[in-house]
Amino acid sequence: MKMAINSKGCVVLPEDLRRRYGLEAGKELLVTATEMGITLFPLRPDIRKVYIEVTTRCNLACRTCVRNIWGEPLADMTDATFGRVLESMRELPELQEVLFGGYGEPFVHPRFLDYLAAVKELGVKVTISTNGTLLDEERARALVEIGADVLSVSVDGARPEIFADVRRGADLRTVVENVEALNRIKRERGQPVPRIQIEFVALKRNVDDLPAISDLARRLEANRILVTHVLPHTLEMAAEALYGKDERPSLPIPPGWALKSGLWLLWGIVEMPRMSWGAERRCRFITNKALVVGWDGGVSPCYALSHTYPYYIFGRRKNVTRYVLGNVNEKSLAEIWTSDEYVRFRAEVLNFRFPSCVDCQLRDTCDIAESNDGCWGWCPSCADCLWAQDIVRCP
Repeated sequence: MKMAINSKGCVVLPEDLRRRYGLEAGKELLVTATEMGITLFPLRPDIRKVYIEVTTRCNLACRTCVRNIWGEPLADMTDATFGRVLESMRELPELQEVLFGGYGEPFVHPRFLDYLAAVKELGVKVTISTNGTLLDEERARALVEIGADVLSVSVDGARPEIFADVRRGADLRTVVENVEALNRIKRERGQPVPRIQIEFVALKRNVDDLPAISDLARRLEANRILVTHVLPHTLEMAAEALYGKDERPSLPIPPGWALKSGLWLLWGIVEMPRMSWGAERRCRFITNKALVVGWDGGVSPCYALSHTYPYYIFGRRKNVTRYVLGNVNEKSLAEIWTSDEYVRFRAEVLNFRFPSCVDCQLRDTCDIAESNDGCWGWCPSCADCLWAQDIVRCP
């Protein structure tokens, strides 16, 4: 198909091509030379999901947490930064969901409920990822009044002693009572939301509790259990990992459960992680058109690249460096999303043009494999990403 260049040096696309791919007249395209020829990328602000990390602080000291080895600041998002995020999200025509989470506990932030209410006014689905310990009755009533859609609660054990061993500083009875109080308030107000879901990080020390999580989900009126493996930041947690490289391990699958929602009877859903490294790789952050806004306003493409930290992958230590494509205090989310670097990065990840360090015969002697750089293709590299393998999962 032939394309013309106008007097301003811009590519002029034929009308039938623009209609076929939904390209609006006058909209900019990024033109990139590839091995196959010229590639055109529409510059659309088509962000659908935004993860907001309002704080990196937490009231717990979980065994699995990155804070055990972290050197980054423990700090809160400022009102000015959140204001910029909110203003930017108003300009996103395809925004569907905002999730408050990240590496901090949202309820630690003193203005979290105000932020939550402001985002809900945008008319989008709002999910909160929490440890559940700070969900007192006042906060529970606020969640129902605001209309938060989903509360995703971390429950890494069905027995109190196992739960307390993993989530140090937390008490299972407190979390259960908090969620039960929230459900009572929902019934009093005649509100179906926020719906409850459970996140479970599977470890050798708690895997025997996994089948019993269904009973807990039924009690908490949860409609979903999301099971994930640990991202091991320490050798202790690396020894707790249940997924494999060549072998085919398995996890006990929690049985299904029924729950009542108004006049409807629903069946609870269990989502299990992948158990071993494989050839199929895909990034849910890219396919879902999502991004992560850190506490300081820095925009990263995913959780994996939103902070600087070490982790262990099949016994090999790897150091990840935070990858920031812009900051909302300087540019809008739409401007950052449609920047040349971000558009090209998404294209690389969508096609997953990265080697597999896990399968490389040089992995044990390669200096590059110690970081998230790449030996070929784009840097940072997603070659060792456990999220892309569906081994580590997020809400």
